[in-house]
Amino acid sequence: MHPGGIEPPPDGPKPPTLSVKLRVHIQVKKLYLNSVIISHMTQFESRKKVGQDRTRADVDAQIEAIEKEIRETPYHKGTEHHIGKLRARVARLKDRAFEQSSKKGGGGRRRLGHWPGGRASGSERGYAVKKQGDATIVLVGPPSVGKSTLLNKLTNAQSKVAPYAFTTVTVIPGMMVFKNAQIQILDVPGLIEGAEEGKGRGREVISVVRGADLLIIMTEVGKEDAIDRIKKALERNGIRLNTAPPDVQIDKKLSGGLIIHSNIKQDLDKVTIKEIASEFGVKNAEIYIKEKVTMDALVDSFSKNRVYVSVIQVINKADLKPPKPSDLSEEILFISAETGGGLPGLKDKIWEVLNFINVYLVNPGEEPNKDIPIIAKVGESLSDIALKIGSDFAEDKKEAKIWGPGAKFPGQEVSLTTKVQEGMQIRFI
Repeated sequence: MHPGGIEPPPDGPKPPTLSVKLRVHIQVKKLYLNSVIISHMTQFESRKKVGQDRTRADVDAQIEAIEKEIRETPYHKGTEHHIGKLRARVARLKDRAFEQSSKKGGGGRRRLGHWPGGRASGSERGYAVKKQGDATIVLVGPPSVGKSTLLNKLTNAQSKVAPYAFTTVTVIPGMMVFKNAQIQILDVPGLIEGAEEGKGRGREVISVVRGADLLIIMTEVGKEDAIDRIKKALERNGIRLNTAPPDVQIDKKLSGGLIIHSNIKQDLDKVTIKEIASEFGVKNAEIYIKEKVTMDALVDSFSKNRVYVSVIQVINKADLKPPKPSDLSEEILFISAETGGGLPGLKDKIWEVLNFINVYLVNPGEEPNKDIPIIAKVGESLSDIALKIGSDFAEDKKEAKIWGPGAKFPGQEVSLTTKVQEGMQIRFI
C-alpha cells in the first residue's frame, strides 16, 4: 500500500485516444446526419400542411357547391326533404373541416383556442389561453375600435394601445373583479372581412371565441355594420348567439330504424327529419323533439361542433358622436372606453347576462354573516354550491340551514334541491 493509502496509477499502456482529425470527421458526420434528419422532417411537415390545406380547400369547394344548389332550389313541400338533406350535408362537412383544424393544435379542452400538445407551428399555431376565474369573456370586433383600451379600463391588463390596426397580435388576458366575481376578459386580434377563411388569423380568433362564456362584440361609431358582419361570420362557423340549444334528444340504438317522438305539431315532416338524421350517419335512434324546431335548428341538434354563447353588443367612442334617441336600444350599449362613459352599465350588463348571484357560506358555530362569498348562477341549487366547494365536502352533506332571501324564517333547514337566491346565507349540515 502506498503511504497515505492512495495507490499510484498502474504502469502499462495508456488507452488509445482519437486523433484530432478523426474527432473532427466524426463531428462533421453527426452534423450532416442531423441536417438530413431536419430536412426530411421539414419536408414531411410541409407536405402534411399542403395536404391539409388541399383537404380543406376540397371541403370548402364541396360546401360552396351544395350551398349554391340550396339557393337555386325552390323551397316547397316537395323539395323540403331534399333541402334538409343538403343542409345536413353542409353541416357535416363543416364539422369535418372543424375537426381537421382542431387536430392541428392537439387535444384537450382546458384551454381556449388550439390546445397545447400538437406540433402546429408558424401560421398554423393557434392561441392557448387557460380559462380562469368564474367566467371568461372574449372581446371581438374589427381592428382599432378600442378593445385594448376597454380591457385596460375593466381589468388589470396592460394591453398595447395605438391608433392603428392590428395593435393586438395575440391574446391579451385580464381579470375584472366585480361584485366578488373574478371574470377573465380576453382581447383578441381584430376580425376583418373573410376572417373565417383565415384572413388576419381569423380561424384562431374564432377558436378562442368558441370557448367563451360571453362575447362582447364591439365596434365604434361609424362602423356599426361590423356587428352584423361579425355575427354572420360566427354563425357560419357553428357559433350560435343569444339562443338556447334546441330541445331535441337523440337516443342512438343498435337496431330498429328511426323513430320520431313529438307532442308538438312540426312544420317538418318525418321524411325530412329522417333524411337529416341519415345524413349525419344516424340510422337507428329514437328522436324526441320537445319543441317546435326549424330545419336549421334540427340540423344543429345533430351537429358536433355547435356552441351556444351569449352576446353583448357595444359601440365605442360614443363621446365623439353621441347617439341619437332613435339609435338607442336595449340590444346595444354605447360607451366610451377612453373616458369611462357607460362602463358601469356595461359591468352591470355583464353580471346580468352571466346570470351571476352572490351567496354566502356560514361555517359551523358562526352567526350568519357575509364573510365568505361564493359566486353562483340563477337556477342553481344548494347541491351545486356544495359541489363548488369540493366533491369531498359535498359527499356527506344532506341538508342546509339558510338565512335571508329564500328562508321562511332564520336558520330554516332545507333540502339540497332548494334553489339559491341573491344574498342567501348557507350553512351545510
